[in-house]
Amino acid sequence: MIEYSQGDIVLKKIFLSLSISLAFFLIISSFFLLDKMVSYLFKGEVKNPYVFLVLGKDKEIEHTVRTDVIVVGVLDWKKGNLSFVSIPRDLMIEGKKINAIYNTYGMEKLFQIIESLLGLKPDSYVIFNYEAFKILGDELGPIEVIPNEVMFYEDLSQNLVIDFKPGVPYKLNGEQLLAYIRYRKDSMGDLARIERQKDVLKKLLSKALSRNPLEISVLYKKISPYIETDIGLPEILTLFSKLKNSVRVSFSTLPYKVDSDGSIFVDERRLGSFKKNLIGSSVQEKYRVNFLVVNISSLVSRVFEASLRGVWKDRVGFEPDRVVWEDVGISQKFEGDHVFIGEPEKEDYILGILKKAHPSRHFTVHRFDRPEDYTMYYTILEGLVKNRIYPDFPVSALILIDDFRE
Repeated sequence: MIEYSQGDIVLKKIFLSLSISLAFFLIISSFFLLDKMVSYLFKGEVKNPYVFLVLGKDKEIEHTVRTDVIVVGVLDWKKGNLSFVSIPRDLMIEGKKINAIYNTYGMEKLFQIIESLLGLKPDSYVIFNYEAFKILGDELGPIEVIPNEVMFYEDLSQNLVIDFKPGVPYKLNGEQLLAYIRYRKDSMGDLARIERQKDVLKKLLSKALSRNPLEISVLYKKISPYIETDIGLPEILTLFSKLKNSVRVSFSTLPYKVDSDGSIFVDERRLGSFKKNLIGSSVQEKYRVNFLVVNISSLVSRVFEASLRGVWKDRVGFEPDRVVWEDVGISQKFEGDHVFIGEPEKEDYILGILKKAHPSRHFTVHRFDRPEDYTMYYTILEGLVKNRIYPDFPVSALILIDDFRE
């Protein structure tokens, strides 16, 4: 006779732990093989879309706790879409930075603010501290990163030291990986940190998907003491039963604008279309395309990257895979906008996306049907490599943007 009581306890620990953070929600795709078991254990209903708020909690200093990570997850289980929206921690809301709202006014007030921003009120929340992330990094690492700028910072009150050199590949585990994603003293501050977090979480997901369910369950057992959540086991089981095959995961950032004094506010002009696109089918459903955008304009600043990503997200629903904002020494060799088609079978799709993203621009299209196309292409790659920027291959479309005016 089989006893299920101990198994039920194990399942409860596993599924409750699944909701601890953005990275942990991504890893649940490893458990889809358990779908039939979940459907048998619990049959119920949960609202669609299901919205959850993920908060990364900093250490308490002088009775104050800041939410260092603020991410909204939106799960549309009918369409199989899981969308994550990062919110800059320094976003100004009602005269305060949003990372102070939870400590000052509580979770309900933060829920109300999220609803006012996205039109979706969270159904539940997950709060994790950085011990959980360190364990995740140790178990799934090392994760390779290449900083774009000098990263140095010391905080003796938190025993925190960050020291990374630009252009140098680093393979990081828990403590170092945490320091890397927390750094915010570079030219774009918290906005650059959000991009680093996205990059690291994507790589953690890739590592997690190579593990079997038993290994993942052991990992969750280790991190469970470091989370707080109000998500119940019945909800988790029901959500699992809804996700029959797989889920499409996407990342985005709440539309923002930077004031002249450096303050960050919601970009109301782009917010409306952003909310409409938040729930919907994947824009890249036809192809997996690797877009690499290189800056050859006079605007040599991270503002170029932030603005261009915002334009793409607003107009086509996703961001380029890589945006190189730095001057890589090729701007004098090219004039106007160019696109090099690296995967000819995807040309129509690529040009369609460019037309939507930049309707007023005229791109010179290079199809590698002339010797000079190869010469120009390798000139660009040489400039990138000299600046220790290494693209992910294959590059479907290499795009040069001149005279940035979006």
